[in-house]
Amino acid sequence: MSESLDFIEKKVSNEHKATLIWLHGLGDSGHGHASFAQELQFPEEMGVKFIFPHAPEIPVTVNGGMKMPAWYDILEM
Repeated sequence: MSESLDFIEKKVSNEHKATLIWLHGLGDSGHGHASFAQELQFPEEMGVKFIFPHAPEIPVTVNGGMKMPAWYDILEM
């Protein structure tokens, strides 16, 4: 079964030539890093589009099974 993820997309104003997909850390979301699109200051002619996906909320074993945004389960430290 396939599941779509919500995400933030920062499009380029000219020709699209490349895509950068930025994954956030445990408990965060794409919103926490979306400002990096401007901070990295890629030249417009590079045509870089940014994708900041939001991880699904899943139980994380190391955190007592609490559901939180995570890309995978963490079993132990």
